[in-house]
This record gives sequence, C-alpha cells and structure tokens, in this order.
Amino acid sequence: MSRRRERVGLRPPPANAAALRDFPRKRLATTTDLFRVARRGRSPWWFGSSGAGRFDLPPPDGTCYLAADEIGALLEIVGADRTGGAVSPSFLAERRLRRLRVPAERQLGDLTSRRASGFGITAEIGTLVPYDLPQAWAARLHAAGCHGLAYWLRHDPARTEGIALFGPEGVDEGWPEGEEVEILPQLLDRLRDECGLEVVEVPRAAELRMVRDGSDG
Repeated sequence: MSRRRERVGLRPPPANAAALRDFPRKRLATTTDLFRVARRGRSPWWFGSSGAGRFDLPPPDGTCYLAADEIGALLEIVGADRTGGAVSPSFLAERRLRRLRVPAERQLGDLTSRRASGFGITAEIGTLVPYDLPQAWAARLHAAGCHGLAYWLRHDPARTEGIALFGPEGVDEGWPEGEEVEILPQLLDRLRDECGLEVVEVPRAAELRMVRDGSDG
C-alpha cells in the first residue's frame, strides 16, 4: 500500500482570506433548532477561545459548539467520557440539554459541501487531532466573513451536522437561553437503541472484587 494514503489529506488554508471568497456557504435561519448540552446553571452560549475546542478562535473571539439533534449533542458530550458502552448517570445529572435558536441569521462556511474539497477540505477536518489545522481553517474562514461553520460531528457515525458559531469570547448573555429539554427516559432509550450506550453507574476499581479462576488449580 502506498504511504501517500496514510498522510493527512487536509491542506492548510490559504494565507489570504480573500481566496476563500467563493467558499461554499450555508444559511442558518433563526427558525432552526439547535441543541447543546451544558452544565447545570451555566449559560449554553459559551464561546471558547482556549484552543481546547476543534474550531476555537483565538482571543478576543471564541467558538460555541452545537448539534442539529439531541442524540448528536449527547454523543459529543459523552464521547470522551463513556466507559465501554456505558455512560454514568451522575455525569448526565450534572448537565442539561437545551434547544436553542440564533437571534439573527448566520452565514456558515459549509465544510459538509463537496464544493469545499476544491479548497483543500477533507472529512478529516471533523476528526483530526490535534486541532491545529481545523483551528487554522476556522480563523481563516472567520476572516473571510463566515459567522461560523457547518461540519460533521466527530462522535456520531451517522453524520449528524455540527454547528460551530463564532462570537466574542466568553458568555453571551444577550442571546436567548432557549428551552431546557429534560433528558427523559425516552431519550436515554434512543441512546441505548440507536447507539448501544447504556446509562449505568460504572464501578470504580476500588469497588471491584477479584475472583480467582479455579481452572489453574
């Protein structure tokens, strides 16, 4: 097999944002429902600039991450915290699912469009770690006038769309906090049936009792 297939195909963005003038765009309407899981008591409109997020912009700007449906939002938040096929109920109890809408129409750079491939985009932009290249693309598309990005969520194999919105870093208190969606048993049933994830308390190592296998005498 050619070693070239093992290389990252995603190219760096152009140095000049003007080269992205014709990059494919997607309209995000004020009537579109978006979902985000946030810690209880915290605003869902948090725009991160620490570099810990895939498309974080550097200060003084930041990025807020949302999903197109409830299951996609849950998968993103439990993606790195699930143990095998289990999710801790205490992990979910500390968080709330919110249905949100943007207060004004936004134009997004569309990373899900095939036309984006002509600019050097590959599907790796939604899965690649570390985040250097995705963050470089976010900064350049922001400079090109995009209000955010549409992309495929990393932790959902069904390719739920993710939305990364750009704004001033920190909490935006002026945006509507939307509707809190209770994480009801029906939603947890979907998480189990569609994703194979059970919500059960995962025992700590100190709670496990070692049982000797009698087959060795």
